[in-house]
Amino acid sequence: MWHERRLSRVVAVGGGSGLPVVLTGLRRHLPPDCRIAAVVTAADDGGSSGVLRQQYGVLPPGDIRNCLIALARVAPEVSAALQYRFDDGSSGPGHPVGNLLLTALDMVAADEVTAIRLAADLLGIRDVVLPSTTRRVHLVADLADGRQVRGESEIPRSGAPIRRLRIDPPDASPAPEVLAALRDADAVILGPGSFYTSVLATLVVPGLLEAVAATHGPRIFVCNLMTEPGETDGYGVAAHVEALAAHGLPRENLDYVVVNNGPIPAKLRARYLTEGAGPVSVDFAAPSGHPLVVTTDLLEPAPVVRHDPDKLGPLLCQLVAGHPRRRMRIGWPVTGGNGRESGSVVSLDRLREPRER
Repeated sequence: MWHERRLSRVVAVGGGSGLPVVLTGLRRHLPPDCRIAAVVTAADDGGSSGVLRQQYGVLPPGDIRNCLIALARVAPEVSAALQYRFDDGSSGPGHPVGNLLLTALDMVAADEVTAIRLAADLLGIRDVVLPSTTRRVHLVADLADGRQVRGESEIPRSGAPIRRLRIDPPDASPAPEVLAALRDADAVILGPGSFYTSVLATLVVPGLLEAVAATHGPRIFVCNLMTEPGETDGYGVAAHVEALAAHGLPRENLDYVVVNNGPIPAKLRARYLTEGAGPVSVDFAAPSGHPLVVTTDLLEPAPVVRHDPDKLGPLLCQLVAGHPRRRMRIGWPVTGGNGRESGSVVSLDRLREPRER
């Protein structure tokens, strides 16, 4: 008989605006005693994070701040205060209060992980937020035209497709706490977020992809809703999965790919089109049925295109809790317009159908 498994730890990997949405959804819908470990990119070098990193030699605090706020158990006013950005009238970016707090803690604590833990304690967080590495790293992109671009903030401006992403220095390693969290994980969730400069920026820390591949629970990739100018121009689901494979996470090491099929309002699509962005197409083909592509409406009703944490959270919890390894290769082949199998793509409603016993 099929049973749901009791969960103890889920690891979510990435950064940017996508990871906090995942954390919010998981925290609202996971059992209270299930712990979340967020593994956050440490390569940000733009905006307030870039300034503080350059001035004080600290880890970039912005992505860490947003993850802490997503998991915080405090009054909304406290979260809003941490996001409050002081503008001193200079040409540089203003600093959010949370960035300044993390910078101060980083300066006085025994190490970076301790500093983040102290901030989490102040916010009543029972979960864990970890930097992908405690080394001061930079992203380097090898482009299709043969050039190399250094720096997270410079990569989307390169004007050429990205072929490969790596970390400098190349001997940077994950924090031991990160490897331990992945080793004990009941599931690992990758994305959404800026695909190269948040998701892969976290995964390309040497040793981290291997640790993700070795986890005993399901690996779930949440695909972005829209393409990103300068990063994933023209990408469908297949190109995202192929890029993961090119960096060391082949499709057989993914169990689910989660994709939105909710309609994006025409006016919103038109606005994004002026910026060079469009919806990510469901063009992925997996004849073996693995990974399983799960499609459902994941859109939040908002003036911007983003995932709804109260749609994404329950879906992720369902996939994590209901994934016995002996039944990984479930799925129903879908016939494409050319009459050939286009892979195992199922709607959430079909995933909810009773399973054979």
